[in-house]
Amino acid sequence: MQDVNIQLTAKHLVEGNQEETVHDYAGKCVKKANAWYLTYREQLEGVGEVATTLRLGEGAVTLIRQGNVSTRQQFEKGKSTHSVYQSPYGPFDMETHTSKLRIQYENDRPALVEIAYQLWMSEQYAGEHQLKIRVQP
Repeated sequence: MQDVNIQLTAKHLVEGNQEETVHDYAGKCVKKANAWYLTYREQLEGVGEVATTLRLGEGAVTLIRQGNVSTRQQFEKGKSTHSVYQSPYGPFDMETHTSKLRIQYENDRPALVEIAYQLWMSEQYAGEHQLKIRVQP
């Protein structure tokens, strides 16, 4: 398991309003079987600390959050996936359509993950989203 710095840039476009946030996390990176795992703890507004794991597989990324919110969100380019977002306010059905998924490797480990997707929460359109995750030793 390797200590890494993770910079997460998130862009959201909802009803014509664009918002961008950048967060830096200290995390861990490890390869198990045929996937890479990035783990870190994030502070979510109004929720508190959540343990986050990104599983980087062949052609798919899975975002797993555990804590006051929990979810298992799957990203596969060109596909729609369904999951449940469990929050302090109850469960929400979540549908994700991934339009872009790219993982770049340097020295045989993940260096950059880019994901673009459309999101629906409880069948309500929740906008266009982009995640850019930089991983540095």
